[in-house]
Amino acid sequence: MSKKTTVKTAMLSFRDVASSGAYTKLSGVLKGLTIGQDEPESTEIEAEFFDAPFDILYNGNPVTFTFELANYDLDELPALFGGTYDSSTDTYEGASNAFTSEHEWKLEFQRGNTALVLYRGLTIGTIKKDEDGALNYSVTITALNWTDTNQVEHMYKIVGGESVTFTEVDDSQTGYSTMNPKTQGWYEKDGANDNYRQTWDTEVVTGKTYYEKA
Repeated sequence: MSKKTTVKTAMLSFRDVASSGAYTKLSGVLKGLTIGQDEPESTEIEAEFFDAPFDILYNGNPVTFTFELANYDLDELPALFGGTYDSSTDTYEGASNAFTSEHEWKLEFQRGNTALVLYRGLTIGTIKKDEDGALNYSVTITALNWTDTNQVEHMYKIVGGESVTFTEVDDSQTGYSTMNPKTQGWYEKDGANDNYRQTWDTEVVTGKTYYEKA
């Protein structure tokens, strides 16, 4: 693996949460897309007889994407912003109430790491038009935690793009049943997305297949 500087966005796309299907690309995003995450909020557990607190509790904040969508097909809008599309009249009827949707979002880059993925992005858009600008949608995507089939929570991942091969751990090797998968550095599959992640198991789970990097 090598260090990389990741620059210049190339494409933004979405699909259903926990899906393995194809992404829908949004090519009409105006220049100015931003990614942000506020610093964690802290709460001090104050001590009566000391100046320093006993402990500090931190609450993290989500990752957000903000951008303006200026070029779009009307039939793309209901999936993102609610409402309905009538193909017979080529008409989009906007949602009458505030509407949010949830999707897996993928932001691809031209150089460096391949992509930044939000597993579950809460999406909301509001229609707007600046004095000299196009009629567009101001969009905010907020990353929510997504829980996989192993009850592990995820917010986002950065995809490096380098080819990595995983092989199954030999469960017939001597002492296999007494090994600690976590300290061995083994991986397991996330069933929903067919991705590999380092296991948190401290004991071998009967019937589970573990993997190691080749």
